[in-house]
Amino acid sequence: MSASDLPQCLAGGTTAPVLLVTGTPYAPGLDAVTGDLLWQAGVREVRIRETVGADDGILHFLHFLREAASHDINVVWESAGGLGCDARLLYHLPPPAGDPSWRSAYRYGLCHYRVGPGFVTVTDQRRGPAVPITLGEAHEIRLVRDLDRPGRSEESSAFVALLQSGLIISHGRDALCLPYRLRRWPIPCTAI
Repeated sequence: MSASDLPQCLAGGTTAPVLLVTGTPYAPGLDAVTGDLLWQAGVREVRIRETVGADDGILHFLHFLREAASHDINVVWESAGGLGCDARLLYHLPPPAGDPSWRSAYRYGLCHYRVGPGFVTVTDQRRGPAVPITLGEAHEIRLVRDLDRPGRSEESSAFVALLQSGLIISHGRDALCLPYRLRRWPIPCTAI
């Protein structure tokens, strides 16, 4: 099915556990897909037929990967060279075929956030042991919320700090918050 038809098909419930997406991965339809929509439609794997590169729409594709990752939905895709950023920042997202370092580093829950009353807690394990970060300032929380989808970059000190910490990625004049909301616990409750 084409990426532009995807939201309507998912909403109508006409899907299978494995979904094949044709057309450009930057299509407006793909940007409208949420992890909740995929999960509720019964999709457990998405296969993107077109290769992905450092295009102007890369943040929209990364948003899609982040949404799928939040529900631990497998995405099969290929990269056409670099994505225009440090791939190590993306190790918490489903890896492309043919990238063994990304594939070996990836696992569910590697970089996620949880929302509390008046704060956001981010757990980042992309570069080693878990580093919990608590964001309590109103402008930091607003940035996480506003950049849940690709949005405009800022020059505020909070934006620069989150960009330098690798929690926000910038491409051109746009930016995206990289951690995703954890939708299921990454370890069995009996292991705690």
